[in-house]
Amino acid sequence: MKRNPKIAECSLKVLKAEWPSLVLWAFLLSPLIIKLITSYRYSKIDLLVFYTIAMSVLWLLAIRFVSSNQFRVHVILLPFYLVATVDLFLVLNFNSRLTAAYVFVGLTNYKEASDFLPTYWRSISIALLIFIVFYGVGLAGLYKRKLYRNNGIFLLVFSALLLGYGAYFYKTVKMNSFGKSAVMDLLAKDQSIPIGYLSQMGLTADLYSNSERFIQRRREHEVNITSQSDQSNIDTVVFVIGESSRPHSWSLYGYDKQTTPHLDKQAGIFKFKNMCTTAPYTSYAVPSMLSLDPISEWDTIASTKSLVGIYRAAGYMTYWLSAQEVDSFGGIIPNIAAEAQYRQYFERSYDGALISEYEKILQKKDTEKKAIFIHIKGSHFEYSRRYPASFAQFKPATNSMKDKMTAEYDNTILYTDWLLNAFIGALESSGKAAVLFYTSDHGENMMDDSRGLVGHGIGNKHDLSVSAFIWASPNITSDQSLKLSKLKDRESQKVSISSFPHTLLNITGVFTDKYKGSEDLLSDEFIPSQCPHLLGAGYVPSFDFDSL
Repeated sequence: MKRNPKIAECSLKVLKAEWPSLVLWAFLLSPLIIKLITSYRYSKIDLLVFYTIAMSVLWLLAIRFVSSNQFRVHVILLPFYLVATVDLFLVLNFNSRLTAAYVFVGLTNYKEASDFLPTYWRSISIALLIFIVFYGVGLAGLYKRKLYRNNGIFLLVFSALLLGYGAYFYKTVKMNSFGKSAVMDLLAKDQSIPIGYLSQMGLTADLYSNSERFIQRRREHEVNITSQSDQSNIDTVVFVIGESSRPHSWSLYGYDKQTTPHLDKQAGIFKFKNMCTTAPYTSYAVPSMLSLDPISEWDTIASTKSLVGIYRAAGYMTYWLSAQEVDSFGGIIPNIAAEAQYRQYFERSYDGALISEYEKILQKKDTEKKAIFIHIKGSHFEYSRRYPASFAQFKPATNSMKDKMTAEYDNTILYTDWLLNAFIGALESSGKAAVLFYTSDHGENMMDDSRGLVGHGIGNKHDLSVSAFIWASPNITSDQSLKLSKLKDRESQKVSISSFPHTLLNITGVFTDKYKGSEDLLSDEFIPSQCPHLLGAGYVPSFDFDSL
């Protein structure tokens, strides 16, 4: 088949005229493309990915046709290029895009720059060198060059941008209702190049303003370690924070489908049949499960250091790994993550993307004890986006919405079971004495009765009940094994997620002035919980599993 010489000639002319712009585009798009290539195993190529690529290309086309003097345009865009350099650095070193998560951490932990720069100066230098080469070559090519400009193309592209943002805004309004939450969700999802950087900074500004009154108080709060026992030989603590996972759908708790085949056979697990959350919302439940203060004292939880800060003060190397996006629905969770010495986000990825970094942390040849906090996406809606195709083992019995939703949700549990088993297996392979705590933040309604309730935030037995367990490696001391055997008595008792931090401190021998034996599952002083929780804007002093 012969090529049309006119098309070839025209293409060559366009390439000769536009090559400087293409060089600059290549640099700006590099973080997005590299992230897409390196993460294909751990993320679903869905509409959100195509949306980001499409919006990026449209923005670059709009920039190209806004003026014939592209040299001046790209000089003005220098700040975006510098931000893109940071984005490229993050992708090359952490396989993560520059999102509100990292901007927020930078704002709240800027004093740690003195530790960060000596560690990553080579990688920073490489990213800067790439920027200088591409930006320098691109600008040199554009200097004194007048390019073709067409107002019609510019208006067409700009209209497409408005249509794209409008379509996504319509989608998020349908899910969140019209208002600020819809706008914040739009900003959170906009990771386009280069204007998406403004969206992420706008989201960060909103998060910062909402928690500003707590940030300074958290910085100034001193953790009071009252004692540290030398009888605990536990070197590694892992705290896995689940998402929207209810025990009703775990075969570990009696569900009739085998959704947790690995954990069902796992030795060393202590499970809790009546574990309740402190709020059927992530933004309240997660800070609560990492605090020694009761949920009734929310302002204290928000303004004092969490379990992450406590272990850091106790001399542990602390890590925060997250597959959750940082958005307006997370509340003060970014503040908690900022307490860790090391933080990495795997946004828009399957939870399995966490495993490689987790294993690297366990394999580090150091003598420091480790406290690893892992925030997974778990069973967050939309369920079908939470697992790779190989885990789509449960199929709907009928074409009804309930059966389809149930099958997809069961597949998320199956994937979580595989993930948790991988975490435990890596701990066993490390050979170190370790404990792993897992609890979901809240449960989920799955059209369980005639009311057809879906999701959480409702306050019933389906979203206030959570799946939770504790696992210990076989090489902990006999005294610690004896202490953990008390957990068998707690299996059928009413337990709140607020007991986990007190229990973890006890088993690792770290105590603060806020530790309470009545909340500690390993203590003879333990008192079964009344399951107090926040619901809406109010405080509810108790919850009874049986009455509902």
